[in-house]
Amino acid sequence: VKYEVAYKNDGTIEACIVEAWGNAGFTHDFSGFLFLEVVEAVPSVYKWGNNFYMKLNGMKLNVPTNTAVRSFGSPQGMFIAETIIEHVASLVGKPAEEVREKNMLHGQAPITPWKQEMEFY
Repeated sequence: VKYEVAYKNDGTIEACIVEAWGNAGFTHDFSGFLFLEVVEAVPSVYKWGNNFYMKLNGMKLNVPTNTAVRSFGSPQGMFIAETIIEHVASLVGKPAEEVREKNMLHGQAPITPWKQEMEFY
């Protein structure tokens, strides 16, 4: 995973670009759907300054395929998001919890970076 993130000194994230690579093995499986779920999970519950972009490159390799069955991309995506949040926190010298709260979606039915309304948030 490679990422670039723009942020203010107070930890507010202004924009984020993420590029990742996924091992799809050599047989037909659900890797494509897994990659889609990872991309949808990375934004998680954060605003990202309404400037978020992610590209996930699925690669067929000459190794056995090993697609996950449970959770299907969500843990991987949330791990990427939390790694970025913690990195920003360390750069601005603030606790990660403070940076998380500052960038978290708020309000009635907030909108995700994918323009999906979160009705019951």
